[in-house]
Amino acid sequence: MTALASTLHDPDARMLPLLEQHGKLLPRYSAAAVAVSPTTDPRVARLLAACGARVIPGGPEIGRGRRDGVAAASHASREDVLCIDFDRWLHWADTHPDELLALPGKLARRRPAPWYACVGRTTRAWKTHPAVQQACEAPTNRAISLAAEQDLDATAGCCWLSPEGVIVVLSHSTEATNATDLEWPAFILRHDPLRLTGIRTEGLEFETPDFFPREIAAAGGREAWIATTYERPAVYATRLNLAADSTAALARVKLAR
Repeated sequence: MTALASTLHDPDARMLPLLEQHGKLLPRYSAAAVAVSPTTDPRVARLLAACGARVIPGGPEIGRGRRDGVAAASHASREDVLCIDFDRWLHWADTHPDELLALPGKLARRRPAPWYACVGRTTRAWKTHPAVQQACEAPTNRAISLAAEQDLDATAGCCWLSPEGVIVVLSHSTEATNATDLEWPAFILRHDPLRLTGIRTEGLEFETPDFFPREIAAAGGREAWIATTYERPAVYATRLNLAADSTAALARVKLAR
């Protein structure tokens, strides 16, 4: 079986309705560990625990939260680990549950046996995201694809690690931010390029609108809400900074060979 590791930040309990619907899937994993921010609504943490997840302290550093989640999930199960942002997991469980549950088996059957998989998006799923995400994530993915000499989507907030991959990543990772998106596969490349793979999925389509129905209605619809929320210079600045941090992490690891 596969373990699940995740990070969660939900002060307004926006994830509660979908968690109430799909929390029953959590026991399908050998273990589930979720790093929950201290400001998350307590009802969310309580329901997670009631569904069988181990709730561990999270914080502002998503890189550390990801490491802590992977470490806790791996320690509890000694199996491979699916690491994913929890809002992504909820959307996937809601829209493509069969694909979500079948993913670890597909990866475990690949040869040579992978240690790490960048779990990304099909062309259709990629195009559901706002223009700012596509514009800023495309060069990030281009950088890791050049380094790996294969086409990868590493910026979807999801990856899969074998027990060997867990050891490599947790032994070396230091990034505090989502720059782990490129730092982690870079460590696998440094150890053995043949152990890095990628897979494209439908379920990693744009998930955020699931949690803002009132705001979308108030804005006059999904497209209007996306334009108001994402098409702003500050959002481009934040995401371009992440792209720079991620590619810098890749270069740092690669140059340390």
